[in-house]
Amino acid sequence: MLPPQELQGAVLSLHHVAIAVRDLAATTPFYVDLLGLEKLGEPEYVADQKVNVQVLVSAGQRIELVEPASDDSPISKFVAKREGLHHLAWQVADLEATLARLADTDVRMIDTQPRPGAHGTRIAFLHPASTGGVLTELVELPA
Repeated sequence: MLPPQELQGAVLSLHHVAIAVRDLAATTPFYVDLLGLEKLGEPEYVADQKVNVQVLVSAGQRIELVEPASDDSPISKFVAKREGLHHLAWQVADLEATLARLADTDVRMIDTQPRPGAHGTRIAFLHPASTGGVLTELVELPA
């Protein structure tokens, strides 16, 4: 499925792969000590999502381990059933413009307006029903 003409070129690159985990402290050593990924800083609490995020990198690729910080976190139900790949996040240059263009398509959106993400980013999610079964996040880096 090709993107609508007005959305072609909206994605700049893969921003990160998000892995939902029950316990950051228990999971992080596998990626750092055994696989050799680099840990970037300490976990960050993202209030809007009610999650703790640990950023890891390998060969320039960003991996985010995401842990629910409360029972009403959007990923709490997900990790209650299983841990694993949660979503792919794509970097866009202008999140508001991309969302406006998407609003004119048949793409089912979870967010119609940007919201705060980790590390000063602005984010929005697209529903997996419109993205081949993969929860998709759009990310705009801070200015």
